[in-house]
Amino acid sequence: MRTILAAGSAALLLAATALAPARAADITVAWAAAASSADPHFHAVTPNNALAREVFSALTRTDPRGVIGPDLAASWEVKDPLTWVFHLRDTKFQDGTPFTANDVLYSLCRTLKAVGATQSFTEVPKTVASAEVVDPRTIVFHTRAPDPTVPALLVGYYMLSAHTAGAAADIRFDPATQCGVPLPPSSDFDTLKMTNGTGPYRLTRYVAGDAAVLEANPGYYGAKAHWNRVTIRPVSNTGARTAGLLAGDFDLIENPAARDLPAIKAKGGLAYTTTPSDRIVFLQPDSGRTPSPLVEAGGKNPLTDARVREAISIAIDRKAIADRLMDGLAVPADQYVTAGLPGHLDNPPKRPFDPTRARKLLAEAGWPDGFGLTISATNDRYINDGQVIQAVGQYLSRIGIRVKVDAMTQTMFFPRRAKREFSLAMGGWGYSPLSSISVLRTWVVTTDLSRGIGGSNYGGYHSDAFDAAFLPALTDLDDASRARRLQDATRIALTDSAIIPLYWETSVWAYKDRYSFVGRADQQTDFDGLSLKAK
Repeated sequence: MRTILAAGSAALLLAATALAPARAADITVAWAAAASSADPHFHAVTPNNALAREVFSALTRTDPRGVIGPDLAASWEVKDPLTWVFHLRDTKFQDGTPFTANDVLYSLCRTLKAVGATQSFTEVPKTVASAEVVDPRTIVFHTRAPDPTVPALLVGYYMLSAHTAGAAADIRFDPATQCGVPLPPSSDFDTLKMTNGTGPYRLTRYVAGDAAVLEANPGYYGAKAHWNRVTIRPVSNTGARTAGLLAGDFDLIENPAARDLPAIKAKGGLAYTTTPSDRIVFLQPDSGRTPSPLVEAGGKNPLTDARVREAISIAIDRKAIADRLMDGLAVPADQYVTAGLPGHLDNPPKRPFDPTRARKLLAEAGWPDGFGLTISATNDRYINDGQVIQAVGQYLSRIGIRVKVDAMTQTMFFPRRAKREFSLAMGGWGYSPLSSISVLRTWVVTTDLSRGIGGSNYGGYHSDAFDAAFLPALTDLDDASRARRLQDATRIALTDSAIIPLYWETSVWAYKDRYSFVGRADQQTDFDGLSLKAK
């Protein structure tokens, strides 16, 4: 039996409590994109996750660098390859009711089926074959197969109050009936009826696509919130966010443009922090069906041919995008995870910028005169996403593909992508703390919703060779062996251009210089990453 408590996490929690500054009154934060719902199980996208982590808590959490530690689970142990025992923290929800194992079971039951338009948050309940409450502070998960990623999967899987939802005090895990629990709609979170969490802040106002207001939760079990009140204002225009900071309207903003950093520095009274992120931006080809909805090729789908996908990949000058459009705040990607993480390749398949070879590949695939294609993306979700997708369109036009670019708001893009309405779409994914296993199990492996894998394989990619290499990694408890399997699977996916990596984002936050700020690798803006400097 192994008892697991992340090294130093308890000490860090105590240290944070001791070092936290006295709370100031209010701060106003400008986000680059709005949360689409206050429901923590609605959609696993960064603005939603960032809001949820302030109001709710999960069994595990990551520090700013992405290292896993305890949260509502004070510790856990692996009794055997299929059995995980979680020992819960003695704490309360914001309404004063105790947090218990029944609440964990309720949260598990609620997400057995997708809550929103995507398959977000179904991985955990579909990994669990059964669950049982031992006592109010102990719950046992029996997984369907050995799964080394359980603690990582639980990061960001937020716990709801069974009492607030009107659920029974003795829930039994029964997937066939979704445990017979009440299933409050997401609108109950947006109206604050269900926003009874255990996090450091209470949500007191929320308007979808607009401002949100949070206030400190005095009963929070961890380091006390730095601020009495936080107002979030989504401002999608980069220039407007920076102008608001320069005017003094905001205390902290996300993602000012790199070209504006000299002006921020010269202004005086302002500072900024840059933090490498774990977010990869990529293209996802619709490779699994014919015809494809936004391809004009006489009823055929050229994207089913790996040569066409490779042509698209090498037609794009990643370095130019990173240096010019991203102002140096991106790192060109030739694979799915950065160095030092499981699955990283020292020598990935080469995909140099080579438009001449790209045109030859199209000809070899039977498309010497190209074909028509609409590429789809958000224009308000990722850093400079609208500009990047326009550049991608121009690169593809130069190799003979007749391109239309459709950049839209994220509120339009994500539901349409979930319905597989696109042929070539730009996406992004933050993989901490799961490394390449997260990217591959979510975006590349053949979809199997009963196992909670391939939920975002909207391109319908399928490869027997890839699945044979990757699927054993999901149940391999040996770290070295699992890393080798991930490398083998990654080579296949890259060679096949299953998804086409573009770059890793670097995140920037700017703020008034009476504060200091610690950025997070997962790009979530942590309000308590902002601290008043000691006088």
